[in-house]
Formats: sequence, structure tokens, C-alpha cells
Amino acid sequence: MKPKNILSILISAIVGLFVILGIISGFIVDLWWFISLGYESVFWTQIEAEYTLGAIGFVVFFLIAYLNIRVPLKMEARQELDPRIEKIFNDLGKFFNYLLYAGIAVLSLFMGGFLGSFWQDGLFYMNAEGFGIADPIFGNDVGFYIFSLPFIEALRGWLLGALILTLIGVVIMYAIRQGISFSYGHISITAAAQRHISILVAVIFVLVAGGYWLDRFGILYSTRSGSFYGAGYTDVNAQLLGYWIMIFVSLAAAVGVLYTMFRRKYKQLIGVFVGFVVLAIVAGGVYPTLIQKFIVDPTEQSKERPYIENNIKFTRIAYELNRIAEKPIEPDYSLNYQDISNDSATINNIMLWDYRPLRSTLDQLQVIRLYYDFPDVDIDRYTLPDGDYRQVMIGVREMNQNKLPQNAQTWVNLNLVYTHGYGISMSPVNVVTEEGLPEFFIQDIPPESSVGINLDRAGIYYGELTNGPVVTNGAIEEFDYPVGDQNKMTTYDADAGVDIGSIFPRLMFAMQFSDLNLLISQYMAPESRIHYYRNITQRVNKIAPFLGYDEDPYAVVADGKLYWIYDAYTMTDKFPYSMPYQSGLNYIRNSVKIVIDAYTGETTYYAFNEKDDPIVRSLERIYPELFTHISEMPESLRDHIRYPQDLFDIQSNIFETYHMTDPQVFYNKEDLWNIANEKLRDNVTKMESYYALIRLPGEDEEEFIQMIPYTPNRRDNMIAWLCARSDGENYGKMLVYKFPKQDLTYGPMQISARIDQDPEISQQLTLWNQQGSSVTRGNLLVIPIKEELLYIQPIYLQATSGKLPELKRVIVSYGNSIAMEQTLDGALNMVFAGTRNLEPAATKSSDDETVPTPAVERTRSVLELSLQAQESYNRAQNYLKEGNWAKYGEAIEQLETDIQDLVQAAKKGR
Repeated sequence: MKPKNILSILISAIVGLFVILGIISGFIVDLWWFISLGYESVFWTQIEAEYTLGAIGFVVFFLIAYLNIRVPLKMEARQELDPRIEKIFNDLGKFFNYLLYAGIAVLSLFMGGFLGSFWQDGLFYMNAEGFGIADPIFGNDVGFYIFSLPFIEALRGWLLGALILTLIGVVIMYAIRQGISFSYGHISITAAAQRHISILVAVIFVLVAGGYWLDRFGILYSTRSGSFYGAGYTDVNAQLLGYWIMIFVSLAAAVGVLYTMFRRKYKQLIGVFVGFVVLAIVAGGVYPTLIQKFIVDPTEQSKERPYIENNIKFTRIAYELNRIAEKPIEPDYSLNYQDISNDSATINNIMLWDYRPLRSTLDQLQVIRLYYDFPDVDIDRYTLPDGDYRQVMIGVREMNQNKLPQNAQTWVNLNLVYTHGYGISMSPVNVVTEEGLPEFFIQDIPPESSVGINLDRAGIYYGELTNGPVVTNGAIEEFDYPVGDQNKMTTYDADAGVDIGSIFPRLMFAMQFSDLNLLISQYMAPESRIHYYRNITQRVNKIAPFLGYDEDPYAVVADGKLYWIYDAYTMTDKFPYSMPYQSGLNYIRNSVKIVIDAYTGETTYYAFNEKDDPIVRSLERIYPELFTHISEMPESLRDHIRYPQDLFDIQSNIFETYHMTDPQVFYNKEDLWNIANEKLRDNVTKMESYYALIRLPGEDEEEFIQMIPYTPNRRDNMIAWLCARSDGENYGKMLVYKFPKQDLTYGPMQISARIDQDPEISQQLTLWNQQGSSVTRGNLLVIPIKEELLYIQPIYLQATSGKLPELKRVIVSYGNSIAMEQTLDGALNMVFAGTRNLEPAATKSSDDETVPTPAVERTRSVLELSLQAQESYNRAQNYLKEGNWAKYGEAIEQLETDIQDLVQAAKKGR
């Protein structure tokens, strides 16, 4: 062999090898990553499921297509072919057959890949769990709809698509081989072609019948009714009948196709198709529409009552609203200074620092160097060494490589030197310095703690801004943190990441990340390790894409180390009768807590709630090595798990409507609630749920909760507040505290209006805004104390030319009293000055019944009656605009009553 040929072969072999390595590099790099985390079995479970299902799809489609295409390919042409086509066949010879089969193979790969994409559905199907709840229409366990039905539907749809593609190919081949010919508008077809095509069409109709059979279950997710979700009267009594009709029509069409094709009665075949389409329209659309319009709509409430009950029941189960305990509370406006003093734990943990201005403050005070950043501010609670239970706000100081000077963004700096962030800031939520700035429990670099919460390993290699791969233990030291004008350097001290010290791993990573420097850099060492998929959101999704994830992972200091806690959810959109949320899901459980070590990247999935969540039980069967039981979580971390904000927000939004359990009340939306609005930065917006460390009414100890207030629909007074508990054995328990409907309880918007109308407060805020400063209102906080509510709003001042918000005032409102002072204590003193050193503002009557003092009664009566009259007037105006004259009359009558009561109260001097 000539040297030139040898060189060509060698070059071709090298190029081919690199192409193959490029294709498999992603697979190998992912495998190494899963192995480094101890989740190799998770990787192989996903790969085996996807590729096994894909291989089955490839083989099945190839056999279907090959066996069917082979029939027209083998037939003799019925008549002499067109000379041009004949020449093509003669030129190609057997190559045409090979080309055809290669095309089938390529299409089979596509179809196999499509079927393989249902790998998770397949795993759920093979590991189905029961919910122990039967749907009220078909009597199937809910698990059938979540674990089995999606995969069955996928298989049916895949088979239908495979047969349609095969039919198209068969028709084309018969046309090429003259089994089907077209001449002057006339179609001629051979008997063999007729039989073959008729069989395929008949099988397709059978699959269509199977589709209608499966579609029956779809009525459980019907949106036909505008007042509830799920199967209603029309769906059960008309739409379901329509599906049964179409099942029999489809099977009859299959028989009809075989009959007409074998008997060569083509006109009747057209009749079969036309009849099928007409019946589909009538049975599936016209008939249910007529039933809805003439049977249901005139008496909708009575007809739909049992189906509304189903919707309420299953929605409350799906979102765990059925576990919310109701607690009636009746504020009597008797709160005094002694009550405030007795609940010092709540007062000392009121969140005066809004996370938005605090983040801006951290950027100015704690960033230290321009390349650091605080991507978020997290809220948690800690028991200090002195036993004090405090709510705190934590910012993680991450490395933001994009903030490095442009000329410093070299490959060495980005991949080997500036590899990690360092330390945190921690501040109590309620403490403000004389300058209006936060006081820090942990601050600066290296971290300095004033409360005994120590962070010994402060490097942050895994976080929310760690987006690119980095290499540790190279031939050059890493930057650790700044010390004055110098830099403290370090070497990574953990057995984490993936080995990149030898040539083959370096080649694989260079190909995967399209980075030649990973292969040729002189700074690589035999002990070098590469860390990738470091962004914690990317990381958890890479490991377990079948889970949903909270949008707010939070940082925790435990045992001298920094961790991330990530809440994960099991979710589905297939829970029968359950109202979907905005994203389409209609079932959610927080059954997994993920802990990520910010230094090593070690990621642990802690599972719990198996009793109430069949989905997590199924996942534990599929991935037995992925999940660790929550009982094995270290206590130092378990003390910091909290009820997830995303879950609480979903539940609280659904609860606006689904706190109503009476079908009639639900249908009329008589008791519809809204999450309360607030005025924030001169805009009216829906309140955000927030964490608070308070003592709940009737409880002895303070605890960490999440809460949100509600108002009646289109009204501003408060009707209830919902909370979820996070501490100890109470974790996950939810309570709704409901106010009496006949009494008026201030809502956040009413308090905001009173703040705006207070002459002293509004004058001061206006003055600041005119003096080159910008006034920012923080979140208006609703703070329960006993059965009463305090309203607290921090006021921040920021120079228009600066970026450092300062907390300058605190507004406190209770009853008809409102005050703005420099400190929370000062504002509380002003509001409760009249009750200082007094016993609780109540007296005992002769029959031992508690009677409010006259002062409290005076405050309450005038205040409530005035606002009640205003509310009645607003309702009347709304009904007038809607043209609802009956409700308008009722509202006017109530307004007259309110005015009469107000006049009487005024005459009595109350």
C-alpha cells in the first residue's frame, strides 16, 4: 500500500475516532458526574428505561413498516411502467431496495426515539401505586389516571402514528408499482392493493375506537362548566354516551372498510367515511351542546350539585386543603401594652427589613469586592447559643465572574483562580442601627460572628451564580478571599468533583465543554478535579428531572458549614376533578427536601410524607438509591426545614375559592375570598406570603410560620388569615383563622389608606420626597397577637444619587390608632400609651362575663360602624354597575341600617 494511501486512512481513522468521541463525550461526562455523586444507579435507570423503550419502538416500527412495504415492493407491475420510472429502477437495481430499507431504519430511529421519550411514564406504569381514592364516575383508583393512563395513551398514540406512516408508505409504493393508478380522474386499484390497504385502514379505525375508549376518562378533566372543573351533568349523561357511540361507530367503520374494499364497492367506502365524520360531530359535539343548553343551563345549580361536590372534594384532597384546621377568632380591640410586653418573642422578631432594600444594603456594605454578589436574601430562624429564638435574613456572598474587569476575565482566572464565593451575611430581621442600617450577626470576610454561629468552611463552589465549570487542585492556587490589599490563596480541600488529571478525561471534557484549554493547559495537575453542573438549580434538575422544584432555595449554616436546602415537589396534572393551577398542575406534595453542600456539592435527597404521597412511594421504588429517609437528616439541618413558599402560595390561591365546601355557596361564589392587596411603592399589588416568628393564638410558644391574609371578594376588610407551621412535630400543619363576618376587621388596603390620610405621616413622607430623597414603603405586615392584629410597615429612605436604603421610620397601626416613629418600640409606645401599666382592658360583670371597657367600646363602635357603612355603599355601587338589582336593594337596606346605627352611636357619645 502506498504511503499516501496509508496517510489518508490514518487521517480518516483519527477524524472518525474524534467524531465518535464527540458523540459519546456527553454520555461519558454525565456518567462520571453521577458516579461522583453516588447516583450511578439513577443514571442507568433513566438510560435503560429510555433506550429500552426506544429499542422496542425501533424494532416494532421497523417490522410494521418493513413487512408492509415489502408487499408492494415484491409485486409485479400490473402494466408496463412509465419509461422514466423503469429507467430509474433499472439504474438503481437492488440499491433501491437497500435505500428504501435504510429510509425505514432512519424513520424507525425517529419513532423509537419518540417512544423512548415516554420513559418516565413507562417507569411509573411499571411501579404504579394506589391512592386509596376512587373517582366517582368510573370507580377507578386515582392511581390509574396518574401512573397507568398516560403511558397507555402514549402507546395508543404511537401505534396510531406508526400505522398512519406505514399506510402512507404503502400507498406510495403501490402507486410506484402501478398497484394504484390515476387516469383522467379515475382511480384504478388492484385486488391485492385493495386488501392490503383495507386491512391497514381497518386496524387504524380499531385504534381510533381505542382512543375514544380512553377519551371517556377525559371527562374527569372537563372544562365545560364555567363554575367548576371536572365532569358535569352533560359530560356524564351526554358526552360519555357520545364516546360510546363513537367506539361502536369506529369498530363498525373498520368492518365497513373491510366489507366495501373486499366487495369492491368504493362508493360505499366514501359513505363509511362521511358517516363516521357526521356521527363524530353529532355524538361528540352537537348532542352534548343541546343537552347543556336545554336541559342543564335552565336548572344548572340543581343538575350540577353532585358534580360540584366532586370537584370540591377532589381539589381539596389534591392540594391538601382538607387538612386545614379552621379556628374562629373574635378581636375585641382590648390589646394593651402589657399584652405587647408579654409577647416579646413576637415583637422581637417582626420583620422590619424587607428583603428588597436589604439586598441593596448588602450590595453596598457587604459585597467587599466588585466580583462578589448577593443573588438573594433568604429568611430562616436560628436558636442562638443563649437560647434566644431569632428570625434572621441571610445573604450568600457568591462569586460573580461577570463582574470581573474585562481584562481579568482570562481562561485561567475564570476556570482556575476565581472559582468560588466566600461567606455570608446574617442579620436579625428587627434590629436597626442609629444610622438606619442592619445590625449583623455574621459579616465581613473572613466571616465574623457576634452570636456564636460559626462558619468554619466558607468557600462557596456551588450556588445560584456558579454557572460554569471550574478546576481545583491545579498547578496554580485559587483565590480564596481578599485581605486588605492582598489576596488569600487556597487549595481545595475535599474529595469532590471528577478526576481530570489524565489525558482521556481531559479530552472528554474538552469536547463536552468545547474548551481546548482543558486539554492543553499547563496548569492541569495529576490530582486536578473538575466541578461542573455547579448551579444548584441545574444540578437538581439534572439528577431528578421528574420532580418539580421551588423557586427559592435557601442557605443554612449548620455544624460550621454552609448548605443549601431545596424544596422539591411531586406533581401531576392528572388528578381527577381537581382544579388546575396556573401552570396546569392539579396535585402537589412537598415530599422531598434536598440538601446541597455549598463546598463539596454533595447532594442528598431526603424523602418523607410517603404515607400521603403515592407518587413519592413510586419514585422510591424506581430509584431506591436516590432517596434517603428524612429521619437520617442531621438534626442541625432538620431544625431549618421550613414550609415551602411556592407550595404555600399555590395552596393559598386555590383556597380563595375552595374554602367553600357547600355546593350552593360554591356555585354562587357567595363567600369568595381574595388574597389581600397592599400598597407597595405607590402601586396596588397582591400581598406576598411571608415568614414570621410568632406565638399563634392559644399557643404557649413562638414558632416559625408562613402566613397570608384574605379579604372578601372586591372588598378591603379582612376576613381570615392562613398560616402553615414549620417547627418540630407541627411541621406542615395549616390553620385558617376566621373573623366574624358581621364584624369589621381592618384589611391592609384600609390601613394603607389611613396611613395616606394621616396628616403628620403624609406630610413627613412628602417632605422627604421633595428633599432629594426617595421614600420606599416596605411590606405591610399583619402581625397576630392573641386574637388581635397589629399592622406594621417599615419606611426606608434613600438618596436619589445613592443606592443605600436606610430604615428611618416604623409605622404601627392598631384599632383606630396609628403612629410613625423612629423605632418599633417608639411607635408601639405611641399606639399603646393609653394602656401602659393597665390591667387588660376588660372588667368582670356580676355574672362573670367579660365586658369591654367603655374606652375600647367607644373606639370600636364609631370605627366599625363608619367603615361598615362605607363597605355597604361600595357593595351597592358594584351591584348597580352589574345591573344586579336584587343584590343592590339588599345592599341599600344594609346601608340604611348601618347609618341608623351610626346615628344612634353618635347620639350616645360613643
